[in-house]
Amino acid sequence: MPAGTRVRIPWKTNHDIPTWNQKCEWAVKTFGLPGDKFDTHATEDYMDFYFKDERDAILFELTCG
Repeated sequence: MPAGTRVRIPWKTNHDIPTWNQKCEWAVKTFGLPGDKFDTHATEDYMDFYFKDERDAILFELTCG
């Protein structure tokens, strides 16, 4: 698993593709592409975002969590 502060977003049956597109788009617009300030890991039950700066993780969780 990547190092950093983890924010886990569970997949929900009422989530649709536009909802996930918006969350991922916001993350990229705010923090850049994965690899610099954050990394991701997806499973069939959730998507984890690992932030190198804890403050970025807090901002993401408050906005998209």
